[in-house]
Amino acid sequence: MSHLLKSRSRNSAFTLVELLIVIAIIGILASLAAVGVMKALEKGKMVAARTEISQLEAAIAAAKQNLGGVDNLPSVIRLWDTPAGFNTDASSVPTVNFLTKAFGKAWQSKSSYPWMGPSYTGTYPVTLTGMEALVFWLGGVRDGYGTFQGFSSNPSAPWDITNTKRKGPFYEFDSVRVLNNTTATKPTFVNSWGGAYAYFSSSDYAYFLSNPLNGVLLPYHKNASPPVLAGSFYNAKTFQIISSGQDQSFGSGGYYNPPYSIGLPVYDDLSNFSSTQLGKKDE
Repeated sequence: MSHLLKSRSRNSAFTLVELLIVIAIIGILASLAAVGVMKALEKGKMVAARTEISQLEAAIAAAKQNLGGVDNLPSVIRLWDTPAGFNTDASSVPTVNFLTKAFGKAWQSKSSYPWMGPSYTGTYPVTLTGMEALVFWLGGVRDGYGTFQGFSSNPSAPWDITNTKRKGPFYEFDSVRVLNNTTATKPTFVNSWGGAYAYFSSSDYAYFLSNPLNGVLLPYHKNASPPVLAGSFYNAKTFQIISSGQDQSFGSGGYYNPPYSIGLPVYDDLSNFSSTQLGKKDE
């Protein structure tokens, strides 16, 4: 009887080989599940970036309508805190012209212009380029807590955050992804990967050809080689929004290098002038 029980016990137990096989199968299944989860997360971030690009486009349209029906939101602006600063700086003329279109001539009647917010402790003039400029136009003036307050409806003081009648903010930025939002810095906005968004207004394409954004990035050009041809930029009369992809890096853009080559950093970028990742144009 005891011999029979021992025989059954030995037959019902797993051997070491069987245990190793089971562990291996579990490991394979776990790795496959992890890959699936990672792909799903990555797909989710891509969808989020694509959605945000569309939301930013809609916010730009709302801002243009509310800010005097302007044709564009400049991607290069130069702000001063006094009338003398604006009046003596030739490079600020485009900014002055835009502010006058957006708010009327009355904004020039005050002795000081706290465009960066009443608690800003940095220096003027302040030059905003790319997404910095777009965050300013869509978010407006910040209060002491870094909260975007839009612009005042008072035409003589658009920067006044105490006026209850407001224009904007036109976009609700996720505060977690607003970088450099301190009283001494210029805030910018990053995507779900932690990489950057870039913004180029068609009115400033020529500026960026001589002053690449972050020293590298240019507006995206339809041709792969010089010369620059009239109307050859993507969205030649509006603007470009570009989101860096998973690698958090941009390609050079412009026209000096093939901008969409597979293997270059730009390959996984998203934009408002392409319905796919930019590198998909090569496939």
